[in-house]
This record gives sequence, C-alpha cells and structure tokens, in this order.
Amino acid sequence: MSRTKCLALALLFSGSLLAAGDAALWREYGLVHTGTGKAGRLSVTTYQMKDLTGALAAWEWLRSPEGRTCELAEFCTSEPKQTIISHDNYVVTFNGRPTQAQVDQVLNALPNKKDTSLPAILTFLPHQGLVPDSARYILGPASLKAFAPEFESNQPGLDQGAEAQLAQYRVGKSATPVRLALFYYPTPEMARLHSANFKLMPDAYVKRSGVLVAIVYGGATAAQADTLLSRVEYEAKITWNETPPPSPIKPLFQLLMNIIYLSILLSAICLLAGLMYAGMRIYRRHYGTLEADEAMTTLHLSGDQP
Repeated sequence: MSRTKCLALALLFSGSLLAAGDAALWREYGLVHTGTGKAGRLSVTTYQMKDLTGALAAWEWLRSPEGRTCELAEFCTSEPKQTIISHDNYVVTFNGRPTQAQVDQVLNALPNKKDTSLPAILTFLPHQGLVPDSARYILGPASLKAFAPEFESNQPGLDQGAEAQLAQYRVGKSATPVRLALFYYPTPEMARLHSANFKLMPDAYVKRSGVLVAIVYGGATAAQADTLLSRVEYEAKITWNETPPPSPIKPLFQLLMNIIYLSILLSAICLLAGLMYAGMRIYRRHYGTLEADEAMTTLHLSGDQP
C-alpha cells in the first residue's frame, strides 16, 4: 500500500477528536469527522465538514490573533506552534510549520473532498485596515452567541437563510479596533426589515444596499464608522465556477457554413463533370470517332421563313 493511501486511512479511521472546544459550534458548522495522522515528525489533525462554507467558518474560528497568512495553501494561517489550513470541505492543523511537500501530501490524501463555491458574502468584505485573523463567520445561533452576542436580541434572521461575517479594522490613528458586521440576506425586503431593527442598537451605524446590511458597532466614532462603511464592496464580484452552456448560435452557424461548403463542392463537381464531358465530345468530333447516332442535330431556324 502506498504512503499516500496509508495516510488517508490514518486520517479517516483515527476516531473522534474535538480539541477546539464547543460542540454546538462544531455541529452548526457541519462537522462530519475528525482524525489524526502524521506528516514526517509533525502531528496532523483533520476536521471533515459538510461543505466548504463550514470548513471556512471553522478555519476562521480556530485561528488565533498570533496567526499570520502563509503561502502553503489558499487559506492558510501560520502561528508559532501550529499551522491551520482550509482546503475544500476540510480544516487541517499541523503542530508546527510544515513544508510545502508535507502539506501537499496531506491534502492530496484527504478522502471524500467536496469543492464548492465560496460564500458570496466574502466578496463584500473590505481588506483595507483588516486586523489579521479577526474575521469570524456566522451561520446560526451558536456562532452568533460565540462571536457577536450583541445581535442576539435583534433576531437577525439566521433561521431564515441569512449569513454574516464579522471582522475588526484599524481606522485612522486609533489603537482600538473598530468592529464591522456584514449580514447577507436572501431578499432585499428581508434586508430592509432587519436593517430597521439594527438601527435601534445603541452606538450602531447601519448602511443597507440591496441584500447587504453593514453595521459598525462597539464604540466606534461617527467618523470611523463613515470611513469603514465607505470601504465595503456593496456590489458583488461574482465568479462562475461552472462551465457555461455552449451558445446555440455557434452550432447553427457551423451548420450553415457546412451547407455552403457542401453546395460549393457539389457545384464544382458538376462543373468539372460537364467540362470533362464537353471535352470528350470535342475530342471525338475532331478526330472522327463520334458515332452518327451520337451526333447532335442542329435545326437552322430563322425568323425570315414563312
């Protein structure tokens, strides 16, 4: 059995492991299975989630303020004692700093991977001034209670299909980070109704655009709130992961061109056959091999005859 297959079996059948804590939060994020394995001398812990959204949410949760972005994967955080990676529907933690080869080996061995599209709300989140590893994803009441209990009394509609992203920002020269919450709703009407409730919160600055509601809260000044709200991308940047269906115009155009080519070819064949036949008759007439019954009878008709 290959080394990669052995690693995959070790990750799949190593039993339940919830080292990061809150079972309710894991359940909300869609934890399916946990496992442990080895990559060289490093211990590896894997968390298999139902989908990419849950994996991304768990990855943001497991990070600490000491983490910094690394280049080992698309979603990677390196900390003094561990490296955390989100890959498809998995979160993978290494108890140290792995090499690129070790990361690739572990990620390639993960079973039952599901590659889906990223949450649309990420396209709205501003990057300027973002405090590293401060973002947290809200999928339901457990994550709302853990990361933004200030919104519990507002009933922000998470049970109706809404989702949210929280983050902290440094605005201006203030040493205290400013907190931003983005709520993404299925319809503009839902966003309008809930934005009215958010405006009742003390010291909250709210701005709505379509299905998106942006809220600056937690003691920010009006100037800070205005600056941060202006950085929010209120127009979604959509990326299609699926291959679009072929245009119906192209096959019709190709059919038309094929008909034209076939018509030209048949015309050329007919012309060539006619020229060959005429040439044969001229040759036979010239050298006297044309039979009498093959000769062409010409009627010399004239309009002068009665």
